[in-house]
Amino acid sequence: MIADQSDAALLGRSSAVRRRVALGLLLLAAVAGAWQLVGVLQTSPSTWHDFAQDYIAAEDVLAARNPFRPQNDRLGELFGVRPPDKEPAYSFHPPTTIPFFLPIAPLPYAVAFAVWGLAQLTCLWSIVYLTARALERPLSAPLGLAVALALVTVWPIREGFVEGQLNIPVAAGIVGCWFASRTGRPAWAGVFLALAVALKPLAGLFVLWALWRRQWRLLFAAGATLAVFTVVGLTLTGVQGTIDYVTVAYPLHAALWPGYQDNASPQGFFTRLFGPSEWRPRPPFPTPGLSLLLTLTTWAVAVGVLFWWLGWAAPDRERLNREFAALGATMLLVTPIIWPHYYVVLLAPVAVFVAHLWGRRAWGWLAVLAVSLVVLWVPRDLHAALERLSLAPRAYGTLQLPALLAIYVVGLICLGRRSGTRAVAGPTSGPPAP
Repeated sequence: MIADQSDAALLGRSSAVRRRVALGLLLLAAVAGAWQLVGVLQTSPSTWHDFAQDYIAAEDVLAARNPFRPQNDRLGELFGVRPPDKEPAYSFHPPTTIPFFLPIAPLPYAVAFAVWGLAQLTCLWSIVYLTARALERPLSAPLGLAVALALVTVWPIREGFVEGQLNIPVAAGIVGCWFASRTGRPAWAGVFLALAVALKPLAGLFVLWALWRRQWRLLFAAGATLAVFTVVGLTLTGVQGTIDYVTVAYPLHAALWPGYQDNASPQGFFTRLFGPSEWRPRPPFPTPGLSLLLTLTTWAVAVGVLFWWLGWAAPDRERLNREFAALGATMLLVTPIIWPHYYVVLLAPVAVFVAHLWGRRAWGWLAVLAVSLVVLWVPRDLHAALERLSLAPRAYGTLQLPALLAIYVVGLICLGRRSGTRAVAGPTSGPPAP
């Protein structure tokens, strides 16, 4: 009896020590992330990054100018380096993005960049906080902030801050949609989904899921919210600006970047093989139309297998977690262009996969997931070093695509196969959790 009590006390002390060690490591990582974030907010505003296109477009709207005219002159004023006229610089994001940047457009560029960075940090915190609650492992707000700051040390996530990109807010909108759906608030889920789609159409696969699940309230709220952003965005853009976006800005973007070596999408892989692409090295097997055909086929197969795996029956709350995670993993495979800062959308899905696989002691699939994440998180500097040593070709996206495919397969494994009759439309998860 005494021995049993001693063993229990020893185990209790060991558990407490492990918790303290884990907390200490987390705080160290959070300090490192905060330090890196401060450095990013100090140095990035002096260099041309993706944030510039949204800032200049919103600035043009406030000055009653066309936001989709070439930005070469304004970039020269901001950074002292003006792109040559033969390489016109445009804003490639849709008009629905402009309303998000109007409040910070009157600020000096460096201040606006810092404000957007803090907004991204808030969104990253919301991803951590809501994901932990959905997995029934709630974190306090300060602990959630520590985790968010620690995540800044992860290279692809830090790239989102370096570029001043949109993907962290997009991921936050998707997680908000997921959390609202599982707590029986379809209207709020639709609003969050619409905010994500308004920033980037990246989240459009979740609209297809809502149609599949006959979530009419979610779809109505999403449609109404997105209609507001569309009307406001097109009004701010103006007729000529809208025409320029549709006929010049977006087609230029869509034609230029798919074949670039860092594009990790299936379209990027097929374009590098079959063209059309002006990037070097040139496509070794130029075949008109083949890359488009293979890309569309890949998208159809990836989405078709996923929805066949989903089945018809409405999910319970726990399965809904895995459905959204599988959708998040599939979403990247049906995106035309994928840069490293897109991988933030995998944060919540990976957390769901780890919780599910860990609970079932599926160590093999956990190992596959871990290796895939390592491939996606390899810093660009290391890749450049391997290239200089002739140990790896300049095909960063090609190296990452198999990792994305592996995560997609892990998502299907976690989802499992489910069949049955279609449930009556309505909330998928019942009343909110206590």
